[in-house]
Amino acid sequence: MRPDSSTLLYAGTKAAPLRTSEGNEKHCAAPSPGTDFTFSGFPWIIAGAALRGQRTNIRSLRQKFQYNFHSPADNYLQYSPLLLTTGLKAAGVEGRSTWGRYAVSAAASYAVMALLVNSIKYTAREQRPDGSTRNSFPSGHTATAFAAATILHKEYGLTRSPWYSIGGYMMATATGCMRVLNNRHWVSDTFAGAGIGILSAELGYTLADLIFRQHGLRRPDRTAEPVSSSRPSFFSIQTGVGLGKQQLDILLGNEVLQDDYEEENVRGLKLSHALSVSSEGAYFINRHIGVGGRLRVVSRAVKNLDDFTKQSLYEFSKTFPDLDGFMDEYALTVQSNHLAEFSLSGGLYFNLPLTSRISLGSKLLFGRSYMRDVDIDARVRGHQRDLDFSYEADKGKRRITCEVLGQREDNGDVYDCSWDYLTVMGNKAFTIGTGLSVNFSYKSLTAWRIFLDYDYSYRNYTIVYDPMHFLKAAARNVTFNGSPVSSVERYVKPNVASLKRGLAQTVLGAAFSITF
Repeated sequence: MRPDSSTLLYAGTKAAPLRTSEGNEKHCAAPSPGTDFTFSGFPWIIAGAALRGQRTNIRSLRQKFQYNFHSPADNYLQYSPLLLTTGLKAAGVEGRSTWGRYAVSAAASYAVMALLVNSIKYTAREQRPDGSTRNSFPSGHTATAFAAATILHKEYGLTRSPWYSIGGYMMATATGCMRVLNNRHWVSDTFAGAGIGILSAELGYTLADLIFRQHGLRRPDRTAEPVSSSRPSFFSIQTGVGLGKQQLDILLGNEVLQDDYEEENVRGLKLSHALSVSSEGAYFINRHIGVGGRLRVVSRAVKNLDDFTKQSLYEFSKTFPDLDGFMDEYALTVQSNHLAEFSLSGGLYFNLPLTSRISLGSKLLFGRSYMRDVDIDARVRGHQRDLDFSYEADKGKRRITCEVLGQREDNGDVYDCSWDYLTVMGNKAFTIGTGLSVNFSYKSLTAWRIFLDYDYSYRNYTIVYDPMHFLKAAARNVTFNGSPVSSVERYVKPNVASLKRGLAQTVLGAAFSITF
């Protein structure tokens, strides 16, 4: 029998009478245990696990623009969605559950969350980025916030308006971002914490369904059927892998680097497949057109950066024949071997319904991206000596050369110098992106998404090559063609070159979405 306008039903359940606040009887069916459970927390947990190997590379993006950020607001913001849910109930706004069922659902959610978070924290023993303790992974603040946001989503987002869900998850996301900016957590900690928070609330509500059955339900979902064609608006967390490999030729047009590495047979930086993690959402004005944005982190490993550390004392003997005593120790160390990129973009989203459950999506996005530096550090230790600089002709150009004067018995004080030997920096760049996706409605207001994204950015790379920086510390007395000079810094300068290059990235991935 088709229900009339006063009858509210959960899909696949049997209705039971409830009393409204006006004293009128209506029907609100209890969900079968587990039927409301979704897997929306797992993509976040998987993303957190995948990012653990990239955590230091991604953290450096924070160092570039918010190094000294500090705010205690995240200590309070984590509870905001739960306080909002409780406040709405206290104000008489009817949600999914009665007070008793809500209390059990929330308590069970936080009990599961506390068990999962603390069990993993004290098993993984991940050191915090600020070095304070070894209980970083996963983030408890973020788990608390996302558990609270999921409770708000179930009580009011699914039953009354999607804006409750959006508001709750935005507050939870802000909590996770602030934990990273406050240098208390790695990005991987917050992603895993978010997934555990969502999963805990799902399990907490499933447990309450087992206990209460049809008792204590006040309001069902706004829609009982999985429909994507009429509700294409979404918020998702997604992970993907870049297709294809690329190379950044940092030796192009740089004669100094070419001369030093011509025997090593290296031309540039060979980039691996990219790992992409992003959060994306869009609000659709109608069934076909919407506006939205994406926040994304992409990390590519530089596979051959070790080739640039093969310079040794032997190679320097061509310039400094009297190395004994002057250069006792010389070491090159890779400090950063990933090109990590953070981008924020927005634009138009498109949706083409195929069936009630399946739709095709596309987008056109414009944004801004920030890139982390690739860096090799050097350390030289020895005894100070007298240095003489001179010009010599090399391929029609004048180059400065340096000669060590005196013998071993002329050694001066010990010097120990560390510096940036080779740095590749990418400037801020505009990006343009598009993509295709296939969306499958999973349950009420949730969907799986498979996507293929294409993004292009054109940026200026600055290559700073400074192999002789140690001479500033190693020089005892300095002459130029035999004449005394006041400072070696006039002659020891890094080689700085620029390279303009466009990089395209195609990412294949999957996402779990909340639709509304």
